[in-house]
Amino acid sequence: MKRLLPVLSLIILAQPAFAQTVTDSDFVLTINEGSSNEVVESTTLIPLLEGACYEWRLKLTKTKDAVDITEVFTLPSAPSGWGTPGDNVTISEDMKTATSTLSLVPEGGWIGHGWCVAEGDPAGGHTIVVKSGDKVLGEFPFVVEAM
Repeated sequence: MKRLLPVLSLIILAQPAFAQTVTDSDFVLTINEGSSNEVVESTTLIPLLEGACYEWRLKLTKTKDAVDITEVFTLPSAPSGWGTPGDNVTISEDMKTATSTLSLVPEGGWIGHGWCVAEGDPAGGHTIVVKSGDKVLGEFPFVVEAM
């Protein structure tokens, strides 16, 4: 038993720092309708409207430091382009998936990241999966639809 306690202590200490617990989540649409009018609502139906922006949000229990995450964003078909991806973004060969590595500083316990609809984006089912290491923190399926 004396040997078991030190081993268990090492196992506990070796737990990854990315072992986050999610207490809440949201998926938010933002449409700017001019200098003083902005529409913001929680929804999973996004209009196929250039400039309509959407963001996933996760509330975490461990919010002391920045959180390193991987975001995997999959579209139903390839868009006409991904713009100019940064160094932290890779695009799959079939052009349907963007994988981003991000370091996010929680604000009030919340982290999030967003995208905006651009010309040539496909309609249909989209999915964003957010991971910390191998642990999935959140999955956000949503539909982009012409309205």
